[in-house]
Amino acid sequence: MGGVFGHMSHIYDNPSMTFGQLKDIMTKASAGQLENVTEKTDGQNLFVSYNVQDGTVRAARNKTNLKSGGMNAQELAEKFGGRGALTDAFVNAFKAFEIAVNQFSDEEKLELFGPDTNIFYNAEVMDPANANVINYDTKTFLIHRAGHAEFDRETGKPVSSEEGFSEQKAATLQAALEKAQDQMEDSGFKVQVNAIRQLEALGDDEALQHALKGVDRVMSKSGLNDDDTIADYIIKQWRDLIEQEIPELDEEGQQLIIKRVMSDYYGALEGDGPLKSRGLETRQIVKAINQPELKEKVVGLIKSYPNHFKTFIFPIESVIHRFAIEILRAVQSAYIIAAGGNDKEVARLQALVGKAISAIEGSGSEEAMEIIKAQVEKLSKIEDDGSIGNVDLSMISSAAEGIVFDYDGHTYKFTGGFAPANQILGLFKYGRKGIPAFADELQENLGFGEGEPPEGEWYKKRSIIVEENDKRVIAVYPGRFQPMGRHHFQTYQAIVDEYGLENTFVATSDAKVDPKKSPLNFNEKRVIIKAHGVPEEQIRKVKNPYFAREIYEEFGGPEDVEVKYFVGGKDMRDNPRFQRTSGITKQGYNWSIAVAPHVEINVPGYGEMSGTTLRQALKGATPEEFDTLMGWYNQEAYDILQGKLQEMSSMGGGAVGGFAGRAPDVVGSEKKKKRHPKDFLGEDELVNEVMDYLLGISVG
Repeated sequence: MGGVFGHMSHIYDNPSMTFGQLKDIMTKASAGQLENVTEKTDGQNLFVSYNVQDGTVRAARNKTNLKSGGMNAQELAEKFGGRGALTDAFVNAFKAFEIAVNQFSDEEKLELFGPDTNIFYNAEVMDPANANVINYDTKTFLIHRAGHAEFDRETGKPVSSEEGFSEQKAATLQAALEKAQDQMEDSGFKVQVNAIRQLEALGDDEALQHALKGVDRVMSKSGLNDDDTIADYIIKQWRDLIEQEIPELDEEGQQLIIKRVMSDYYGALEGDGPLKSRGLETRQIVKAINQPELKEKVVGLIKSYPNHFKTFIFPIESVIHRFAIEILRAVQSAYIIAAGGNDKEVARLQALVGKAISAIEGSGSEEAMEIIKAQVEKLSKIEDDGSIGNVDLSMISSAAEGIVFDYDGHTYKFTGGFAPANQILGLFKYGRKGIPAFADELQENLGFGEGEPPEGEWYKKRSIIVEENDKRVIAVYPGRFQPMGRHHFQTYQAIVDEYGLENTFVATSDAKVDPKKSPLNFNEKRVIIKAHGVPEEQIRKVKNPYFAREIYEEFGGPEDVEVKYFVGGKDMRDNPRFQRTSGITKQGYNWSIAVAPHVEINVPGYGEMSGTTLRQALKGATPEEFDTLMGWYNQEAYDILQGKLQEMSSMGGGAVGGFAGRAPDVVGSEKKKKRHPKDFLGEDELVNEVMDYLLGISVG
């Protein structure tokens, strides 16, 4: 679900859950006795509210939106503008919600939303024209029964603490919506609260007994019983690993590492991020252990903790995953209403996943097979000896993504074959990290025939989805771009080729460090960046390009997104600030830094193209010379640059001649001054302060 709501937990995600409780949940599920069961749907998440002061509906996708009181209809349309079916889905669903709320009484509006847009509701947009994996046949703006909260406008964090708040508000909203149904008939979208449904009991207890035996095997191997918790199990695994990897470490050292990784992992899982200052705490652990010869092993173990957690939890996850598949066989999606629609959708998904697996296996690509190995195993039989057997597509058992239910005051989910199917289809249809798409119909689906897309629309061919560890990887190309040159654009294209258009963003700020070096504001930079061929929807204005928190929050929570920044090789090589190249922010987002592909283009008379040489060459350039330098000519961009470069001259900027092979007035005459450390990292305003912050809170 992601976004403001954060992580929807599997039952094994709660470290306080005992194995006895885990068994109790499965027993209740098998008997059809789970509480407050609703369908988990495959749509686009949106938080919604209403401002009683100005009479406008509001939307939020992140904490920044919440703190500002949400986006109005126009702001929402602008945020998602230019994205085709996605734009239409959000805008039209929001209009339908507005029509519904306008039918509420003033008392209902105040009770439901608070006096100043205080309460936001967790909702999902489902539109057949903007389908993800599951093809629904109704347009629905669905209000979930969980995740609603009153939010603190200062912090963007929920402040509601009373038990049952979400369910109480959902019931009140449901009653109000039911009274407004007649006025919504022409809106195109149904606006409704996710209905509580009765889960069907399994026909026999075979699946339950198999699952209970699987849990018992996990406990037995670790010497645990029903009263022990998931945390007890994980800590036992960590103790065994540390004793194996660093046998010299004493008990106190073990405890320090375990406390650190447990706080990090479960903090990020809950959406709160690591609980302490990461870099500082690692040094404290190393210092407390006081065995310098073990430093490398200790730091390495801490850095690699996410992969270890995944390995530790897999035996429990596998048991629950296979049990959930059986539970979901009887679950029909309420949002596929055509006769036989659910069965047809299941058959379509099974056939498509089968085709995808065959195509990937037949490609001979070991890299592609390694990527989907774990997902294929989740859709494969388990033989009597415990080995992985053949793929069984019947494990894609429902057209519902999963179910959501309550237990002991918490909300959990059961998901079956949807998640592995989603991963496999993503690789099949769209490719990943240099692996081409395998789908035969890719060109047709993108609207092009054979050959290249029309000139100027190169990017439409590169619309792919990249996911690692069940997360979407967002590639950020940060910089001042004063202005963006051909070398920048070709670097951007190379990143798009690897990560896909929808996942690759140019991030730049509005700040100016020095008007002589940074003459362009964001709007002026955007004109030039677009003229190169970067779609406007892939350009982001951020406070600082090297820590694009705005991009993190736009696409969901820490469990949904990880961000990779591409910086110049020279900075990576020479700047000590880039010695640490990965980590986790205090909000819980994984980040990493990679070397941007280097593109060398020479400017006659000036040397290799850079921001400085490009500005020198462009000043006074004719339209023809401009076209030669930039690779295109755009009158608006030309006028902007010439005007700004003239302003630089009037400020004593050391003006130089234009292009046409002209050299600078006095080459090398400028006295070189020693650069202060704060001048590094592209010289953007606040870069160093932000990067210090970023690296200071990083894991390891």
